[in-house]
Amino acid sequence: MSVLLLDAGNTRVKWKKTTSAPTFGRCEYAELQSLDWDSLLDGVERILVACVGNQEFLRELLQQQVAIRHNCVLHWIDQPLPDLSGFEHCYPHPERLGVDRWLAMLGARQHRPGDLLVIDAGTALTIDFLSTANHHDGGFIVPGLAMTRQALWQNTRRVIPWQDEQDDGLLAPGRDTLQCVSAGARRQQVAFVRSIMDDYPGHSPFITGGDGDWLATTLGQPYWPELVLDGLETLCAGYFSRC
Repeated sequence: MSVLLLDAGNTRVKWKKTTSAPTFGRCEYAELQSLDWDSLLDGVERILVACVGNQEFLRELLQQQVAIRHNCVLHWIDQPLPDLSGFEHCYPHPERLGVDRWLAMLGARQHRPGDLLVIDAGTALTIDFLSTANHHDGGFIVPGLAMTRQALWQNTRRVIPWQDEQDDGLLAPGRDTLQCVSAGARRQQVAFVRSIMDDYPGHSPFITGGDGDWLATTLGQPYWPELVLDGLETLCAGYFSRC
């Protein structure tokens, strides 16, 4: 059975088509309409979508495609399942936990046993603790890189990005306003994550998310770009295999 897994984030959509030779792809939301859906959904019997926001356009588009292909089933997942066997929530209201955070924990578990730190560097920077027994032990949420910079641009009169300034991508002290803000934001993120890793040395870190690549490289850690898709694959093989 071929399955299409979609990670519908805040800024883009990523997917994995599970076949004998899995294929991956990604696009901006504005590009969805022009995708070759006939090719993408060829042979697909099940679609699992993880959606962190209100992406009604994507949902309607997929429902139209499923209506054309009568043997295809759509599962739209916008909040964690409260009753997944083998996972214990710490939130009193599990539906309030971001579905991307939950799926990233499930995905990380596919790769390693023991206590885990799941670090998702995206629109927000989130860190979640998963115990050896698959108990969610809580986490942290802080603004991500873009959000941190935007907070300064929008709320300070003199800290503005001049058009002739360019971000050099470094952690060294900046020599213009844009470099100062960007390097400061990056250092803030690195220091925060490093402090958590130092405080919990027995937890294996898994770094994912759109800004995760540079963060993982800076911290000397592997980068795991597909943890949410890995979590969807876990659901597909377990919970939704009964549907």
